[in-house]
Amino acid sequence: MDVCQFSSYKMPIRTRMTVPSFGIRIIFLSSVIVFGQALSDMGNAVEDIPVNVTVAEGKTAILPCRVDDDYDDIMVVWMNPKRIVVSQKESRFINDPRMSIERPFMGDYNLHIRSVKYEDRGDYMCTINTQPVTIKRIRLIIQVPSRILDYSSSNVVTVRERSDVELVCNATGVPPPTITWYRRTDESPQGRDRVGKEGEVLVIRNISRYCGGIYECMAFNGVPPAVQRQIEVKVHFKPEISLLSKRMGQYLDKETMLECIITASPQGSNVWRFGNVQPDMKEGWKYHLEVFEDSKYTVSLTLRIKTVRPEDFGTYTCEAANQLGHSKRDMVLYEYIVPTPPQIPTVSSTTYRVEPNNPYDDINTIGGRQEGVTIRNQNRESAQIHKSSETQILGNSMLIISTTVCACWIKRYLSWVGAT
Repeated sequence: MDVCQFSSYKMPIRTRMTVPSFGIRIIFLSSVIVFGQALSDMGNAVEDIPVNVTVAEGKTAILPCRVDDDYDDIMVVWMNPKRIVVSQKESRFINDPRMSIERPFMGDYNLHIRSVKYEDRGDYMCTINTQPVTIKRIRLIIQVPSRILDYSSSNVVTVRERSDVELVCNATGVPPPTITWYRRTDESPQGRDRVGKEGEVLVIRNISRYCGGIYECMAFNGVPPAVQRQIEVKVHFKPEISLLSKRMGQYLDKETMLECIITASPQGSNVWRFGNVQPDMKEGWKYHLEVFEDSKYTVSLTLRIKTVRPEDFGTYTCEAANQLGHSKRDMVLYEYIVPTPPQIPTVSSTTYRVEPNNPYDDINTIGGRQEGVTIRNQNRESAQIHKSSETQILGNSMLIISTTVCACWIKRYLSWVGAT
């Protein structure tokens, strides 16, 4: 199995486009005069230390402003980052129902912004008409959860084997999110393995069929929730065919199966041919074609011949083709004939008595002048065997020999066939 070669890189940071929202400003004449007087004194204003308020988009932002001496003619004015008057004391001047002045305690003039938007970020000023004028600056920081943009890679990416492929996962958020890549697998306890490094683009070089599957990009910037997207990578390659055997024997009038294993992506046209002709599957009484899915890329194509006749013997071809190429392999079907077993002579045992022809000779010392021996079977049938240079008599008066050996003995020396 090939090892997948991964690498990653980051794309240039994209600036999120914002559209300013303008409200309808309703400012009463008295408020304008008062606020104008406050602005005229701002040259001698006293500014407190700026305060940062951080809130996630969609939540409620509370911008604090407290007056130490809350007397009747105190004037507290809020301005947004665009220097538009938002409120004067408890009265809201801007036409935005999300904003209001809340006073949980005496001296508090807190600006509440509900369902806060990214466009609400910036420096807000709470101005108090003290002598000199007091200015409190509140910097509103909006955090935006990660979001994967639509112009990332499509949900399915098709690539040819041994080429390079780039998977793109564009995401936005504040602060900018980190992109992490994973590959789904059943072999990992977590159901996925981390691949490559952090970055918007995952590169798979010289991809093989074993590197296809489901990939995930996850974007997270510390603001829940993390978001992820799945991309399926399909690796295509031309068919490859293997045979369990190149030759197959079968008896006449028996059923047989021809099988070939086809590995391809995608699977295309898979057929068996006999010569240059494709067997007619309409002849259901004779042929039956079956396809079994073995794995993700592999199928078994089986041609079943229900009754083999002499005309069925010959060369069969398994062929497979898709848009990337074509492949074929041949298999020979031949008639299997049971070999004839060799003839084995029937063997039986017969008892023979060996007697010297001369009663004065000893069976153990036959030789020289001896006239030979007589062998006699159970039926008292006898034959004369004369001593010769090729004859040796064992020193037993009873000799057990086979009929075949006996026949060969007698035929060789006496031209006489004994018991059969």
